[in-house]
Order: sequence, then structure tokens, then C-alpha cells
Amino acid sequence: MTRPVVVGLGRLGVALTGITPRLPEIGAGDAAVELAAATLTMAPGIAVAVRAATAFGCAGRVAGTVATDALGRFARALLDEAGIDDRAVVGWGDTAACEVTALERGGRRLVLSHDGLDPEGAPPRIDVDAALAGAAALLVDATWLDAQVVAARAARARRLPVIADVSDVTGGLGELIGLADVLIASERVAAELAPRAELPEALAQLRALGPRAVIVTLGEAGVIGLHGETLVECPAFPVDVVDATGAGAVFHGAFAAALLSDLPLARCIEVGAASAALSCRGLGRWDAIPGRDEILAVVRARS
Repeated sequence: MTRPVVVGLGRLGVALTGITPRLPEIGAGDAAVELAAATLTMAPGIAVAVRAATAFGCAGRVAGTVATDALGRFARALLDEAGIDDRAVVGWGDTAACEVTALERGGRRLVLSHDGLDPEGAPPRIDVDAALAGAAALLVDATWLDAQVVAARAARARRLPVIADVSDVTGGLGELIGLADVLIASERVAAELAPRAELPEALAQLRALGPRAVIVTLGEAGVIGLHGETLVECPAFPVDVVDATGAGAVFHGAFAAALLSDLPLARCIEVGAASAALSCRGLGRWDAIPGRDEILAVVRARS
């Protein structure tokens, strides 16, 4: 049986995540932080979303850019090891984007983020035709708007569903949202795009921007979605959380995979929410993403 190909387009980076018994207090001066555990893996974003889709049974392809330094080569190696097609990934820049996170067992975290150093001039053009060849869906995350808008237009022309995951409001976002078939937004984004509206009304306002379906992730409060006049509410799946960083990207990919399995919207949301929750049990998203059988077992146990 041929697996549907999920394509994600974006910029790639890496993340170093560690757990410490206690973070130093702000203003405490020089302080050493001893990590009880640490992992170096793919940074949260489009690659993690594609990885989540493959864990649910899809084939995956990533298009975009990655630096040519050791960290960039490490990111490519992770894609290859996971069986994700990276032939549409272009080397660009010599300093990879990197996020360093120290997690305190009590819940606090310290994040140091470096966006990477881009060379002078415009970023390379992505071969959209090659990236979308044989694709069943396109995933975008509003982190590289120019390229993602071009790819979304091409996907819509091919009648491929475009699933956009938006965690920040940036200039030019409206065009990408208008091209999306499904918009997944954080609660903060929903509040910025539809201020002073209650959640059901905010969903309707976001849907009026163009998407056929709108989903808002609410963290520990679960997920709410709107398709047509149907409002879907999904409580969060309880798990012992070790690291919740990047859970939204896991939801993005698992939801897309469920959608391509012809599951109804309510079940797609449950699959995304269960996958995201289960992935929080481990450190770093890449290796903590659950497989299809475990996800469906958790979803069925609630039914």
C-alpha cells in the first residue's frame, strides 16, 4: 500500500535540551547549571511536524534550507535516519539556527535562541515542483512566509490540502492564512487575530480569513476546532510532562496524517492532541514522538 507523502517546507535548525534540578534565580550572578539529562535533536518546527506524520504512517519530505556547518549536517543526518526525503533541502548559510533550553523539574525553563546567520543576499529559491511531486499535503508554519506562500499557491493549484500551523503573528501572515485549508493557531495567536472575542466567535472570525477549518490549541486546556457550523472540543490527554517544547509541531503533523487517513475532523483533532501529549513524556521532540498504534490506543481508551 502506497503511503501518502506529507511535505513540510521551512528552515531547519537544532535544539539542545537539558533537565536540571534547579535553575539559578535571575540576578544571582555567575552560576553553573548541572544537567541531569540532555539531548541534541531537531529544533521544533516543520521537520518535527513531518516526523510526527511519518510516525502515524505517512511518508515524509522536507523542503527548505539548512546551514552547512556541523549542526546543519547533523540535522540532515536526523532526516536521513528517520527515512525522510531531504533532497529538496538546500544548504544555505554557515551557522545553523540553534535553541538551547534548560528545564527545571518544577516547570520553569531558560531558553537561549540563535536564529543562525544568513549570508548576504536573498535565500535560495526552492524548486516547488520537485518538492510537491507526488505529495498528498503541504505543511507550513509561517516561519518563512515568502517561500511558504509560493508553495501554498502551488499546492492549492494542485488541489493539495495546505495545513498551516501559526504560533506567532507576523507581517504578511494574512495571505498564508487565506491559502490554508486548515489553520492551526495557538491561543495567543487567536487572541491577537480576533481580539475581545470569545473562543467560538474567534474561531468563526479566523475561518472568515479563508480556511475551511480552524483549530486553536489551548495547552493543558485541550483543543477546540470549527468546521462549517460544527464546533469540536477535545480535552487534553493527561500525561506526566517532562518537556512540552514543540508539542504544537507534533500536533500539526499527526493531525495532517489523520486527515489523510480520511478520519473525521473530531478524530483528527483527537489524534493530534494525543500525539502531542504523549510526546511530552520524553526529552526533546524527535525521539519522543509516539507511533500510530499507541496514539490510537489512547484515543480509543477515551471513547
